[in-house]
Amino acid sequence: MPMISGEPSSARRFESRPSRELITDPVRVHRMLQNLWERRVLLSAKPEGDENWYNTALLDVNPGAGVLVLDELAPDIGHRRMSVGTRLRVTGVLGGVPARFFVEVFDVSAQDGIALYRAAIPTQIEYLQRRAYFRAYVPRSMELRVHMTMEDGLEIVGRLLDVSLGGFGVQLAQDCPLAPLDSVTVRSLGLPEGQSIGCRAEIRYTQQEHGQKLVRAGARFLDLDKPVERTLLKGIYCLEREQIRKRPRAD
Repeated sequence: MPMISGEPSSARRFESRPSRELITDPVRVHRMLQNLWERRVLLSAKPEGDENWYNTALLDVNPGAGVLVLDELAPDIGHRRMSVGTRLRVTGVLGGVPARFFVEVFDVSAQDGIALYRAAIPTQIEYLQRRAYFRAYVPRSMELRVHMTMEDGLEIVGRLLDVSLGGFGVQLAQDCPLAPLDSVTVRSLGLPEGQSIGCRAEIRYTQQEHGQKLVRAGARFLDLDKPVERTLLKGIYCLEREQIRKRPRAD
């Protein structure tokens, strides 16, 4: 797994800051960690004092013992920087909503040749944005295309503006015939690092872009299967890392 250069974040480029919720109720904290574990959510972790982010995942959550277990950091340069007492900043996306927490590792060991880290279950988790799906915006420097086919066979190509697990925004030519409630086949929705997905979608709205001879449309995904959803989530991570890379760090 490649090194992650920036934290997946909820900070939006446009008009407003996201809302935040600090989860401190132990029952809710445990439930969120259980969901991250059971859904095998890809996590990003940064050791204190390290500028880089690494991939990991939860291997176990034991509320009775008050302990969680994290997988070996990847790439292995991250693992070489781990030791007892290392403080980790951990982030992940749960149900389309980014969350983060801090843990301090009290045990570094190995099982079946794979390193793992034990830490006390955190007392709080920060939920970075309360919305049905977290939306990642595509920077102007990144040209990602959406190729769609209408039910009558007409092919339409647009520029991807934003994407979430629920749908996407796309910029289209002024004469584009798409209208709300139209069903389309997404032949290819481009994502960072050369990835793309194909699926079905429903157009939810179309509107003239202010001051431009272009149309903006919003679409809702229909019945994404799990492999497509995983690819989409990786793309959302990449877009958020690019957003963080271009923004001055606050910490």
